[in-house]
Amino acid sequence: MIKPLISNQHGAIVMALLPFLYGVALSRPLWQHIFLLSAWFFLYLATYPLLKLCQRQYKPLYFRWSAIYLGVALLLVLPALYYNPHIVFFAAAMLPLAAVNAYFSRRKEERALCNDLAAIAIFSLAGAAAYYFADSSSDVRIWQVGFYPALFFIGTTLYVKSVLRERKNPRYLKASLIFHLLCVLLFIFMQQYLLAAAFFPALVRALWLPGKKLSVRQIGLIEMGNSLVFFILLLYAA
Repeated sequence: MIKPLISNQHGAIVMALLPFLYGVALSRPLWQHIFLLSAWFFLYLATYPLLKLCQRQYKPLYFRWSAIYLGVALLLVLPALYYNPHIVFFAAAMLPLAAVNAYFSRRKEERALCNDLAAIAIFSLAGAAAYYFADSSSDVRIWQVGFYPALFFIGTTLYVKSVLRERKNPRYLKASLIFHLLCVLLFIFMQQYLLAAAFFPALVRALWLPGKKLSVRQIGLIEMGNSLVFFILLLYAA
């Protein structure tokens, strides 16, 4: 049996799927969303071998799986494009951000904060596309679909850097604490108390967990649980 080539960055999968599912939940879910989601998932899978190729690692394995994932994504997206061809504009908006990811990958600086922010913006666009897909609606909710998960994952990125690769850099810890606190205070100030509650668990873990002796696996599991709690509370707030 041929083993699929899949990145071990499971947290990134959550970041790719959560905004999309949020966009579907806030729109009018259709059976065509299944094709759009499947195409998006295979496109995400393709990014791992494609970025390896950007690093000039020209192994046949990376060429083969890039072609497989992209081919499957193209086939799956056809029914979605037939229903609403305008979603190609979201894909076009992703291209400059994907170029940023390719640039940092080529320089082997994938952990750069700008690279992470570009990826988060791509995921937010995917969520906006999922919301827009059903009725071509571009009301205020489409901005919420992109904005709220982006805020959450920016905080997640700062926190993870503060406890792993940048744990000896106090600036990341300070940035993580300030950012999480501002997110909660922002929504309290706006009298959006349910949204403030959705961001509050992330603030607690940003305050409490730095300095604890946690393995990479433990940190990853906590983040997956935190993302699930955020998603549930975000749906409730909506």
